[in-house]
Amino acid sequence: MDKQPQAVGQITADQLHITADTIDRITELAHAAVCTQKADGITFALVPEKYKREDLTDAIEKAQPAPNRKKGTVALTSIDSFLQYIADQNQAANAYIYADPEKQTLTAVFNENKENAIGWRDHRATFKAELSREFANWMHHNKQSKNQEDFAIFLEDNIADIVEPSGEVLLSVATSLQAKTEAAFSSAKRLDNGQVQFMYTENIDARAAGGSLEIPREFALGIRIFKNGDGYKVKARLKYRLHSQQLKFWYELDRPENVIETAFKESIEKAQSSGYTVLFGSP
Repeated sequence: MDKQPQAVGQITADQLHITADTIDRITELAHAAVCTQKADGITFALVPEKYKREDLTDAIEKAQPAPNRKKGTVALTSIDSFLQYIADQNQAANAYIYADPEKQTLTAVFNENKENAIGWRDHRATFKAELSREFANWMHHNKQSKNQEDFAIFLEDNIADIVEPSGEVLLSVATSLQAKTEAAFSSAKRLDNGQVQFMYTENIDARAAGGSLEIPREFALGIRIFKNGDGYKVKARLKYRLHSQQLKFWYELDRPENVIETAFKESIEKAQSSGYTVLFGSP
């Protein structure tokens, strides 16, 4: 069968890679529009009764090999991936990066409103600095009072994070605390060497025996603050309470909020060195 000639301006289903039904619907709606009128910057189409307006923009765009423009949000989990992505977009002249230290987030808006340019602001990349598993654990147990045995178990389970004093020293402290759970503690005093000495008595072979236990007043963690991030030194103070001859222990991290702020500041500085303008706030 001979191929029918195609009228100038006529669209075929093969050309747009969409169904013939869609082409028929587009043609039907096009024929329905009798004329257009403009009033106060608004364009109206006058169509016969029983017809309704349909937005075909998405249907036509999805039938194309590629979208008309970039849009969407990409969530990155490392600062290096974030920097790589914004470098690939090459939109420093049209974008802002918003830094929010309180939420530890960076948000790049590539089609921004800058100077005389007007953008849709819907093409973005985000980076959220999430606490590492180990630092989140120390934060969770911060300032939580524990009995001797529970505190000793906690030290044993997390000894790899402690750098000062050495892990061997803290492991010895944990072992001693477990061994003296039945002892009756009577007093505590601070020593010049930076430790606390606890005096106790315990029954050994039906005899009362006295002794002392020394533990450090401070220790330090060597730990990543954020996932995929660098390690930091975080100081902690060991606290205790002696009540009814029993000891309770807890620790207090030294201003952990400042450590988090310092760690995230490095991410901000890396973003600033990327060539993009960094603003403090939320997009």
